Amino acid sequence: MFYKIAAAAVRLFFKLFFRMKVVGAENVPAEGGVLLCTNHVSYWDPPAVASAFPRRLSIMAKEELFHNPLFAKLITSLGAFPIRRGKGDAGAVMAALKILGGGGATLVFPEGTRVRTGEAGEINPGIIRIAIKARTPIVPGYTNGKYRLFGGLKVYIGKPISYEEYYDAAPDKETLRRLADELMAAIYSFAKEDKNENK
Repeated sequence: MFYKIAAAAVRLFFKLFFRMKVVGAENVPAEGGVLLCTNHVSYWDPPAVASAFPRRLSIMAKEELFHNPLFAKLITSLGAFPIRRGKGDAGAVMAALKILGGGGATLVFPEGTRVRTGEAGEINPGIIRIAIKARTPIVPGYTNGKYRLFGGLKVYIGKPISYEEYYDAAPDKETLRRLADELMAAIYSFAKEDKNENK
């Protein structure tokens, strides 16, 4: 109940002050594990994307956000869990797999940090491994980053990408890299769509 109330309040805030619009919410599977992967341009992204997503969303967030006990308690109550950036974090991976295996939805920023250039950043192929191991699709998403007063913020949600063909035969490193690059291409395809809509 707390999550629903918080999400509704945050969604109203973004709609009122940033004129947020959500494109493609109908693409989200109504049930089952879902891994949402989006670009990351601002500190505003986690609440904006989570409030735009039609299901409860757990967020894989950088460990530093959990250093303040009060803030850590707040975001943990909303489903966030920490990841240590720049190194393998088996705990974060296991947490994500547990959520996905239980039919939940998890938000991950596959670039690992904010990228403000408008160009796709480097992606860790490990995100594909998580989807395959959890046997869940990845939903690509994108925010145009217009966090200005009445700026016309848009959150795009794409159609699920299935990796079912790899569930019983893990892909090699070259295939993982290709799949990761294809995922980033899917995420940033919305940048062109957004640009065309604003011409």
